[in-house]
Amino acid sequence: MTTLLVKAKELGDETVADMAERTGISRSTLHRLAAGTKQPSLTTLWTLHGTYNIQLDTLVYDDPHTTTPNHPHPPHT
Repeated sequence: MTTLLVKAKELGDETVADMAERTGISRSTLHRLAAGTKQPSLTTLWTLHGTYNIQLDTLVYDDPHTTTPNHPHPPHT
């Protein structure tokens, strides 16, 4: 969410109310997402992605580059 908040401020959204107005996502939902008490729906992710031009993995993970892909089978050595 940090990247989202930085991008929102770059576009002039100083408050959650500004973000809610721009995205159509309720202020309470945005507050809960920022606090980490709510997981975003796919619709919410897509809206944030489109509005702020942020990659989806950045919205889902705090640091998408530190995650490892989930492989169903370990690689053969």
